[in-house]
Amino acid sequence: MDLIGSVFTTILLDPMINFLVILNNVLFNNYGFAIIAFTIIVRIITFPLTLRQLNQTRAMQTLQPKIQELQKRFSDPKRRQQEIMGAYKEAGINPLGCLGPMVLQFPILIALFYSIRQTLAISPEALSNLYGHIYDWHFLEASIPLGTDFFGMNMSESSLLMVVLVGGTTWIQTRTSQTVVTDDRARAQQQMMQWLLPVMFMFFTFSFPSGVALYWVATTLVSIAFNIITYGLPVLGIKPMTAPPVAQSSPLPNNKDSSDETSSVSGHKPRQYSTQARKPKDAKNNKSKRKNRRRSN
Repeated sequence: MDLIGSVFTTILLDPMINFLVILNNVLFNNYGFAIIAFTIIVRIITFPLTLRQLNQTRAMQTLQPKIQELQKRFSDPKRRQQEIMGAYKEAGINPLGCLGPMVLQFPILIALFYSIRQTLAISPEALSNLYGHIYDWHFLEASIPLGTDFFGMNMSESSLLMVVLVGGTTWIQTRTSQTVVTDDRARAQQQMMQWLLPVMFMFFTFSFPSGVALYWVATTLVSIAFNIITYGLPVLGIKPMTAPPVAQSSPLPNNKDSSDETSSVSGHKPRQYSTQARKPKDAKNNKSKRKNRRRSN
């Protein structure tokens, strides 16, 4: 764990803290503007990963009606799983494809969060810890401690205004990320998360400094923009700005009876009986055969 923490600090946390201090100096020593600019820059850099994750999620949601039909159609678990994986493969979707970009982004977002908390140092102990992350450059060391005032708010203390902004932006984000679902249970879960997430994050914000809350508002606004680019905004008539990641899959064939399903699982084809009526024998041939019998007699 010590090795992982050391690598995390050296590769991600220390560069982000120093870059945040540089932005603070460039943006007129305004720490609030530095947080907003820092958040937007990091999210833009990670945008390709975010877009891939959103596209994979969008494609899986589009395929859900076919997956639900397959689940209802096949009673054998093994066959049902084979058909579902075949549907994913046919549509060019990897069910775990959205996890890869998420895993890659997670350490970056964690480092972004902690870098903001570290730079909000007020106590002597926190300042000493912050100096341990600052590079040995004079103009960086001279910038510590950073100013924490942002439009009358102290970024190192909690603020009721930021609590409200966190709840409002989180609610808008959940609305822009929702897609049309046909399953009643999934629709109920969407409606529950639409209100549960904002309330939960508002509760957390009470115990966080306003600088961290400002970061959350900024990154949520960026996420809303990404969602509109990917999913569109039907309420305002805005269509998705990105093409679907995969082509539509072919429709399911007509339903078959249980004997067809069982025969396909066992590997034997069902016996087919001809429905064509037998043709009667030719009358002329019958007459010639009777004549031959009489001559032989």
